[in-house]
Formats: sequence, C-alpha cells, structure tokens
Amino acid sequence: MLDNGATQVAILTVDVLGLHRHFVANVRAAIEAATGIPAANVLIACSHTHAGPATMVLEGCGAIDEGYLSILHKQLVAVTESAWTARCPAHCGVGHGQVCEGVHNRRTPGDLIDPDLGILRVEDETGRLLAVLLNYACHPTCLTGENRLLSAEYCGYATAQVQQATGAITLFLTGAIGDVGPAARGWDVLEKIGNAVAEETLRILPTIAVTAWDVLTTARRMVDLPLLPLPTVEQLEQALAETQRLLADPEQMQQPYQPQIQGAMLAWATTTLDAIRMNCAPTALTTELQVIRVGDLAFISAPGELFVELGLAIKQGVDGAHLFVCGFGNDNIGYIPARRAYPHGGYEIEDAYKYYRYPAALAPEAGEMVVVTALELLDNRNIVSHWL
Repeated sequence: MLDNGATQVAILTVDVLGLHRHFVANVRAAIEAATGIPAANVLIACSHTHAGPATMVLEGCGAIDEGYLSILHKQLVAVTESAWTARCPAHCGVGHGQVCEGVHNRRTPGDLIDPDLGILRVEDETGRLLAVLLNYACHPTCLTGENRLLSAEYCGYATAQVQQATGAITLFLTGAIGDVGPAARGWDVLEKIGNAVAEETLRILPTIAVTAWDVLTTARRMVDLPLLPLPTVEQLEQALAETQRLLADPEQMQQPYQPQIQGAMLAWATTTLDAIRMNCAPTALTTELQVIRVGDLAFISAPGELFVELGLAIKQGVDGAHLFVCGFGNDNIGYIPARRAYPHGGYEIEDAYKYYRYPAALAPEAGEMVVVTALELLDNRNIVSHWL
C-alpha cells in the first residue's frame, strides 16, 4: 500500500500460477469500492507457482476451482483494506543482490539468465523495518508433476526465511522467467534456491539506505499482441487425426502424462477447427501493461511468461533507474518469447499456447511490442522525468 496524499497505489502478490485479466478487473473494482484506491492503480502479480490450485484456463490441467477464486477475491480485497487502514509514514530504499546458483536458461543452458535480485526496503519513521519486497527471475518449478501438495515454491521458502529473520512482511515478485528455471528438480532444490535468495536478501538488506519517497505515479496501456498465422483447416484435420491415433495407442497412453497431454491436444484441435471454419478465431491477444513509480523505483508489469532477454531489454532501456519487471502482472497470457527463439521451436513456441486455447502462438513481434510499450510508459514524463 502506497499513498503520498495525492496518489494511492496497491501492490499485491499471489502464490498461484496466474490470474486472468477479467478476474483481476473484478478484484480491482472491488478494491476501489472498498478503499477509494483507483482500480487502475492496483497491481496484482502472481508468483507462478506450479503447486497451487487451478485459477485459470489451462486445457487438460484441471478444472478451475471457482470456490477458491471466490475466497481469493474476498481475501485480496480484505488484505488491501487492512493495509489501507494500517498505513503510516514510511521511508523506502532499493538495493540489488546477485543469485546465480542452481538457475539456468532451460531452453539453452549457458544462455542468458537475469541474476539480479531486486530488494525494496520499507521502514517507519522510527527505523523499524515494515516490509521487504523481492524481485527475481527463476521459474517456480523446483517441484515435479508428482507433487500433490500446495506450495509457494522457492519464492515462498525465501520470503518465509526473510520474514522470520526480520519480522517484516515479505513479498515476492517473479521477474521475466519464460526461459529461465532451476537446473535440477526436487524439494532439496527448492530449499537451496530459496535459501540462496533469502541469504542474499539478508546480506544486502542492512546496506540499503532509506529516504522519504514523495513521488508516486502510475500509467497503463492496453495492447493487442499479434498471433502467428492461423493454421489451415487441412493442418488442423491432420493434427486431429494424429492426436486420435495416439489416444488409441495403448503403448503411448502408458507413457507419463500422455493421456492428459493428448486429451488437451484433442480439445485444442477440435475447438480451433470449429473456430477456423466459423471464421471467428482471434488473430491477436488483448492484454495490459502497467507502470508504477515510487521514488527511485519503477515496477513494470508483464502479463505472462516474458523471456529473460525481453526483461533485460526493458531494464537496459532505462538508464540510471531501479526497475522491477513483474511477471504475471494483472494477467497471464502464457509465453512471450524473444524473436531469436522462434527458429529453434520447442514447447514454449510450438505447444504451450494450445493449453491456453489460443489458435496460434504469439508472433515474434509480440515480445518486441511488450518491450517498446513498457519503455514508452517508462518514458512518460509524468513517470520518469528525472531520468531523462
């Protein structure tokens, strides 16, 4: 909760895979009605843990738990109301650490990662630590598909360690993680990465100087991100036939997860074929980007799994600024790949979009549009005039 007397902002983090922008819009409206904070000034970012309840459409990955979503809606409003009531004068400061151990580019080991660990420190006027906010880029996929326990993943492990050590509320914002993740899997890996993030946070935290940050501004923009050319009827009929063949093959169906995977592919081919025949398949995805600037720090939302190269391009495009890229902010449209990834194909480009029920993957220029839009919002003179 941020309030400088003229502008009010709420930043909320949620340990789920993602939330659709329509759900976020309803929560924002309810927060505005309950607190007066403008809906456009609310950022709701998800950690993207793969060990949470089903909160959005993913074909073959479980039915959405509407009861949980109803509870989550109420809790997000309630926690914002509580923070609004408890707000007090505070000073802020931002610092950065580095975490590399156990993290790699999962598409191309040895390729880009973003080791930057962003840390926001918030104190009251007596110097008591009130809150810590972390920003880091690694997929929360330490646990495998065999796990059946709810978990906030390494993100939650790290924040719990920091909160226990400091007594301050600690939040986690996942960065641009589309092609970055843990180099191994297991509970021990979760603890190892979580501990690395927590230890680096606790090392850097005492070195962060705080001041009174009076500047608080926001900006947002809706964007239409283009899809690749839609498949033809003939291509979809071939895909449908191949999927039906695999589903009828007992040997294939004994392979791990194949019934769920091929069931999802069957649903995708069927619904996409119907949409193509009816000439109603979408050719673009509508989503939102948002910037919140508080003092020397700017938050930029990314509505899904932004490839690390694109997150780094946003950071490098604003000289002299502290910038937190907030993945899964206000929406989750799936993977947003970098252009150079397309010739290599792979799951993120060839298959993932089908689980989201899109007729095609995002076009290569979509990621570049996200970067350009983010930099335009950051370059708004109401947002970063002192950086220009």
